Amino acid sequence: MLKFLLFLGGLIFFHELGHFLAARLVGVTVLRFSVGFGPKLLGFKRGVTEYWLSAVPLGGYVKFFGDDPENPPPGEDAKRGFLTTDLWRKTLIVIAGPLFNLVLPLLIFLPMHALEPTLLPSVIGTVAVDEPAWKAGIRPGDRVTGVGDRDITYWWELVDAVSASPGQPIEMRIDRDGTPKALTVTPKVVALAGFKELGLESTVGRIEVAPERTLPLVVVAKGSPAEAAGLKDFDAVLAVDGRDARSYDDVAAALEAAGDRAVRLTVAATKPDDSRPEESRQITLGPLGAGVPAGVREGALQLAAVEAGTPADRAGLKAGDRIVSMDGATFSDWAFLVQALARDPSLSRRLEIDRDGTALEVTLSLANPAWEPGAAVPKYVPTGASCRRAAVEPEAIPNNDRLRYAWHRSFDRTREIMVVTAAGIAGLLTGKVSVREMGGPIMIYDIASSSRGVEDFLGRLAWLSMSLGLLNLLPIPVLDGGHLLIFGIEVVRRRPVGLRGRQIASWFGLAFLLALMVVVFANDIERKWGVLSRFSGQ
Repeated sequence: MLKFLLFLGGLIFFHELGHFLAARLVGVTVLRFSVGFGPKLLGFKRGVTEYWLSAVPLGGYVKFFGDDPENPPPGEDAKRGFLTTDLWRKTLIVIAGPLFNLVLPLLIFLPMHALEPTLLPSVIGTVAVDEPAWKAGIRPGDRVTGVGDRDITYWWELVDAVSASPGQPIEMRIDRDGTPKALTVTPKVVALAGFKELGLESTVGRIEVAPERTLPLVVVAKGSPAEAAGLKDFDAVLAVDGRDARSYDDVAAALEAAGDRAVRLTVAATKPDDSRPEESRQITLGPLGAGVPAGVREGALQLAAVEAGTPADRAGLKAGDRIVSMDGATFSDWAFLVQALARDPSLSRRLEIDRDGTALEVTLSLANPAWEPGAAVPKYVPTGASCRRAAVEPEAIPNNDRLRYAWHRSFDRTREIMVVTAAGIAGLLTGKVSVREMGGPIMIYDIASSSRGVEDFLGRLAWLSMSLGLLNLLPIPVLDGGHLLIFGIEVVRRRPVGLRGRQIASWFGLAFLLALMVVVFANDIERKWGVLSRFSGQ
């Protein structure tokens, strides 16, 4: 409950604070600024303004001098009245509330990112085989020092530079074991589907690299020399003859060399749902003799488990299947395949698999069969399949440019929230999004109470603040956008809207809001009823 009060109350309070500060700035008198609604619990008066702490702690309100159209302030006092002051002053006061909600995400994210003491360096950990970076000659362990005329130190700078150049060749300066190199890479064009139903699509560049170093995994044939030497299924190979194993190519080269000589492998077992390798151990393989196979193959895309009832299970995938390709494209690491799926979860994917030497083809869809507009379940769900992975996290470096990093990350996140929220509202207005997707206090309570940790709570607060700000700008009487609409009508007519006209507009606005409240409360109750009925087994 405390989270809910802080969540909703904080948003409305910040909105009203915008109105209050703008009014003080332009000289319109504020008679009362209340934190909360209802009867006063505590309060004091400074000048002509009362400051209240009221009984119902859900937001607040501002009462202005001169906001009664039937009793306008006389003479010189008109400038201090809300309805009788200059148009630009009224407009600023009205727009300040939504504006505060729109900038709140930026204010939330700025200190959050400015306090990050370390960041990932621009060191390539993993490169997807046959993708742009690999084709350009970039390999694991390369440190990117520049893109074009821009110096690069941190991973976020690399992502930013590549994202901005879809389909355009860029010169990338790298340091490979102390030797500088210049390579030309052309990021592929990737469409981030977003809300595809709304036509919201963002195109970015990707070269398919990752900061963590993915270790090559092996699957061992029963009774093979590799099994006899101590190798086990899903062992990760950390090093070959004392040198880091950066890809399965290093392992394949070692297996070939083991025909003529003893090869020392440093390996570690892997665990389900944990990419950290276990304690390392040493394996000696060979000499095997000419033409004797070691009995090892790559295990990166062999499914370790498939959960019942999931998209993978419905597609017919089974533990032990090895994914050969998806929609004709091959992948060297499970993480890259999952990333490709997430870019457009609405698509049905064609998977080619190898099952005990037999080639099969299945269709994978992430669509949730239990979803319908307004349902309290996600529209798309994870695959339900998992592969073993082992990865070495890069060592973070000090964040020596906190302000630039904080501004960049905060602005990007705020812009993303604004675009997606505006597209969602546009979808509601055009009918592309069902009204059953809307929610009220119960949904807000669920959002607030389900947050985990301060950062998650603040992130959800930023999303809801943006929604509140944009919704308040809609030209609906009673909302701030409705006031702006009336101001616009007054400009066109060159005279104020009369009392009767304001009353009709207010009635229309109230009727609309009441109808909206009925819809959102019905949606909330239906969501809760669905959750409760599933819990009770009905």
